[in-house]
Amino acid sequence: MKAMLHMFIAPLLLIHASCASNRLEKPLPQRRSPATGIEWAETTLTLVRERGIYARMIRLADGGILCSYDCGGKIYVSRSDDNGRTWGEETPAASAIHGGATNAELLQLEDGWILLSFNERPGDKLHPYAIKLCISRDNARTWSAPETLFEAGILFEDGCWEPAQIQLPSGEVQLYFANESPYRKSNEQEISMMRSFDNGLTWSAPERVIFRIGGRDGMPSPLCLLNGKGIAVAVEDTAFGLPFKPSIAHTSLEANWRDGFVAWDSPRRRPGLAQQLPPLVYGGAPCLRQLPTGETVLSFQCNEGREHPQMVVCLGDSSAANFGSLSVPFKLPTNVAGLWNSLLIKDADTVTAVSGTTINGKWGIWAIDGHIVRNAPATAEH
Repeated sequence: MKAMLHMFIAPLLLIHASCASNRLEKPLPQRRSPATGIEWAETTLTLVRERGIYARMIRLADGGILCSYDCGGKIYVSRSDDNGRTWGEETPAASAIHGGATNAELLQLEDGWILLSFNERPGDKLHPYAIKLCISRDNARTWSAPETLFEAGILFEDGCWEPAQIQLPSGEVQLYFANESPYRKSNEQEISMMRSFDNGLTWSAPERVIFRIGGRDGMPSPLCLLNGKGIAVAVEDTAFGLPFKPSIAHTSLEANWRDGFVAWDSPRRRPGLAQQLPPLVYGGAPCLRQLPTGETVLSFQCNEGREHPQMVVCLGDSSAANFGSLSVPFKLPTNVAGLWNSLLIKDADTVTAVSGTTINGKWGIWAIDGHIVRNAPATAEH
């Protein structure tokens, strides 16, 4: 990720602005024919927050939608009570002691608590890059003081990045992040994971779960797959000096990463797309989600045929494999970037794409709804 960070994030850091699972979903009580594509509805295009960046949304247990983002080096949250059409006043959630706070990710636990993890980036060569966590026990109205979960090096090239968390059916919470700290004499990067068995109050030491020797696995987007199909993590994966491509790493619920880390040649690592991008095309910053009907949805930012990357979304099967049916949610000019994107599963028929981009002359967080296209009508469950 570091090469792309220099290109895209470093300028944002100068102004102090820089895929987590939603609540555990249950399958719907009706069968639906397989999803074959997504049709994006321009009438739903919404500016969530002008000058915000790196937005993530979750559906809350009470039906509202919560969005986190960073702006001016601080983390804010905003809530929508009309299914994302309008957004309420923003609430400060977290800030950094040194430098900026960015890369916020949200997770509402089964007990109702909301975890907000984020990345502290000092950039002063005096204080360490860090992964931090805040907890809200009152449905995002107030947040605890940030707790430091992990500290990396004090240099940009020895940092840690992009935390994201999920909760397993057992109640265990896992937090994943990109970690350069163990590789201070090389340009390598791994995906590390920490475990909590008390709803985020205490955490285990980090363990390496995904690592390509000589490579740079980055930007983990974890997902606990429905119906016991294990844990899938989308990462941006670079090999042989080529630009990032989306890859999927997997472990079963029974193994739960105790079967060793996913190496470059592991059968538990597979390309993210059924038809891979051309070798010199960049496809980074993945976000992985799952429809309650089983199909998985993957987004990434891609520069194919463009001056700057834009958001691309594709559909996969219930095992987070065979991604295809690529679509573009935001119709951007080739010289306009759409960066640090994410997805919200709004319901079984709707996915919301979220992007940091400029539309109608306004730069900020934009959202648009896509309708899931199926090749036959729904049928009742027997």
